Amino acid sequence: MNIAYKFNDQILDLKEEVNGDDFEFTLTFFDNNWKKEIEKIREYFNSNTILTDIHIYIHPNNKIQIIVRKDFYNEFLIQLFRQQLVQEIKWI
Repeated sequence: MNIAYKFNDQILDLKEEVNGDDFEFTLTFFDNNWKKEIEKIREYFNSNTILTDIHIYIHPNNKIQIIVRKDFYNEFLIQLFRQQLVQEIKWI
């Protein structure tokens, strides 16, 4: 099942690539008001016992690289949606 989503292009640029068996997301925010949302996503995934579900790397210039295990892809998109970074998720 494929998923289509729309992100809030007023606050960020989001790119997604397949990285082996994982997915790599690059989020580039247009301002510095992103930390709270990313922290909530990190806290959500840290609350489970799986250490390799996502890896978050913060780079200069409001750029964030997030590597998501394939089996956590849907859950990650839902968390982006909950933080209003993604505006719409559609299963197609």
